Parts: sequence; structure tokens; C-alpha cells
Amino acid sequence: MNKRQSIPFVLLLAALLIWLFFKQEAVLPSLSVHHPSYIATDINSTHFNKTGFLDYKIFADKATNFNEDELTNFKKPKVIVYTHNDQTDTTTIWQITSAVGALYQQDKLVLSKNVLVKNLSLDQLVQTIKTEQLTLFLDKKELSSDLLVTLEGPQIHQQGVGMWASLVTEEVIIKDQIKAVYFNENK
Repeated sequence: MNKRQSIPFVLLLAALLIWLFFKQEAVLPSLSVHHPSYIATDINSTHFNKTGFLDYKIFADKATNFNEDELTNFKKPKVIVYTHNDQTDTTTIWQITSAVGALYQQDKLVLSKNVLVKNLSLDQLVQTIKTEQLTLFLDKKELSSDLLVTLEGPQIHQQGVGMWASLVTEEVIIKDQIKAVYFNENK
């Protein structure tokens, strides 16, 4: 190859190297720091305990999951909790609804705005619990709230600030500013 033939090749190679050096990097769209792993609508999730009994079900209009934070946000969640008593071989069913909810690390569900806990079995002293925010520990089946709580049943109407309850042991503790009315009627 003579000099004359190699000049266009060298110029082409130089142009390619200059173009590669000054070429702008492609700008890729960046995702926000907290982008959801998935968004789903009309959620229906059923969970069983280690012995095979139905543990709880979660329904929601919409769920947004953030895997990095181990967080799932729900719109209009409804949770059905089943508690099985081995001694009497009975199952009590509780329904918990609210406007919004957030599930942390698969066992702590924080429900907010118009929270209603309802005994669907009608077999407990307390039939309904109303509050604006409630934390449900799904693994222990415990409820807690630091806000105003109203408990109602066939023979009781009770209000107070702060509450802890166990759906398994059927215990309820109102913490402060308690107002209670007990009805002495057989229903």
C-alpha cells in the first residue's frame, strides 16, 4: 500500500477516533430513589399458618410495593383475620377495614383513616372497634393504637385514648381517658 492509498484510511481512522472522543454519552432516564417494584389492582392474598390453618386474607383496591424498603402501600385494604382456639376447636373471624394501609416487613400493617375492626363471628364481648389509626401485627394477631378508640358490643360501649388488644387471648386494654357504659341486659 503506498502513501497515497493510506492517507484516506488514516484520515478516516482519525475522524473515527475524534468522533468517539467527543461523542456525548447517551443520557438514560434515571428512576426515582423510591420507585415501586410493582403496582397491582384488585388484590386478593391468602395466608396460612405453619399448621395449615387459614391465618389471614388481605384484599385491596390497589397495592404498591417497594422491595428495597420492605413496604407495601394499600388503597382501601380489608384484612380478614382468623383465630383458631384449639381447646374449643372454634374459629373467630375478624374483619379490619380502612381507607389506606402500609405493610412493613410482611407482618406490621398500619391502617389509617376510618379504621373499623368488626367481629364477623359475633362470639366476643367486643364486636366493633373504631379509630383513625391502628397497627395490626399479623404474626401475633395483636392490635394497638395511640389515638381515640371506641369499642362496642352487645353489653358494652367504651371509649379511651390508646389501646392494645390480642385477638388470640381475647384481651383488650384501654390505656387512658376511659369512658365506659355497661348494659345489664341479656341479648
